[in-house]
Amino acid sequence: MRWRRRAEGFDIVTRTESEQRDDEIARRRRHYLSIMVPCLVLVVFGFYAPAPTPLRVAALVVAAVLPPIAAIVGNAGSR
Repeated sequence: MRWRRRAEGFDIVTRTESEQRDDEIARRRRHYLSIMVPCLVLVVFGFYAPAPTPLRVAALVVAAVLPPIAAIVGNAGSR
């Protein structure tokens, strides 16, 4: 078997606008979910965990603040 030497060159791939938009949407979705998942966990904890009432209420208060923050982060444009 003969080994061929590859020609020296660059393998440049330029992303199309739709691919860039899809990447941006996926990034925004990841950021949104990274805030909403803890929010949902806190809501479940607040309603179903056998914990002291002040702790459950505190969890629900924190969970009430997270959805607007998640919406702001999820809709933030690229800089």
